[in-house]
Amino acid sequence: MRNTLLKIAASLAFAFAATSAFAHAQLETSSPPVGGTVSSPSAIRLEFSEGVEPKFTGLTVTGAGGAAALGAPSVEAGHQNVLIVPVAKPLAPGVYTVKWHAVSVDTHHTQGTFEFTVK
Repeated sequence: MRNTLLKIAASLAFAFAATSAFAHAQLETSSPPVGGTVSSPSAIRLEFSEGVEPKFTGLTVTGAGGAAALGAPSVEAGHQNVLIVPVAKPLAPGVYTVKWHAVSVDTHHTQGTFEFTVK
């Protein structure tokens, strides 16, 4: 009986450990905020649930006038889970769609979209 309980406990421990290894970088917060109304931002800042690889992570910002001019993505110093993408030119008033894709440091790929409004 005792061996059976130990085997069950060990199996559960391995199962939970394996589950955490399959985590993906999920978007937690953004600036501009999802659905928010802001002045023209100088950068798009995305905070993920885990670190991301800036070489393989990025975004596009599209509005009524087409795609916005953006700089090269980078991670915030000391925070590999925060991606910063400079906005090269001020955005005109209107609704913008951010389409992002991320590759986490453990190589898992995620993507998503959200909108914000420039007043």
